[in-house]
Amino acid sequence: MKTMMKLAGAFALMLTGTTLAHAGLDCSGPRGGWRVQTSDSWTGSDKLTHMAVSAPFGALGADVMRDTNHPVIYGTLLGTALGFAKEVFDGTCRSSGFSYKDLAADAVGSLIGASLTHWAIMYQRNQHGMTVGLRYSTDF
Repeated sequence: MKTMMKLAGAFALMLTGTTLAHAGLDCSGPRGGWRVQTSDSWTGSDKLTHMAVSAPFGALGADVMRDTNHPVIYGTLLGTALGFAKEVFDGTCRSSGFSYKDLAADAVGSLIGASLTHWAIMYQRNQHGMTVGLRYSTDF
């Protein structure tokens, strides 16, 4: 139970910090209706921001689910779900709109974060304590 409280606290802190720093939940116009943004480009500068914001959530999801058979999938789903929630929020904004391109960037960032956490972070517990470090492996 204590571990779950720590994870929940870390998740809440990460969510709050990321939202305040990068997510841009500001809607300058009134809300109402549903809009899909079609004018954004695949190479827009905000795509890197979407990837950078989603990567820690993918990493967190992979870390929380590290004892399951598919931690990378769960981590990717967590980061993408939060990006989807933000895009739904943007879809109700009259000055912006839902962007499937931003959602794709969220999914890629989540996958990168989850993959790096799963394959590069070592986490072990034994009777003497806990070990956290970088893991090196020649196979994928």
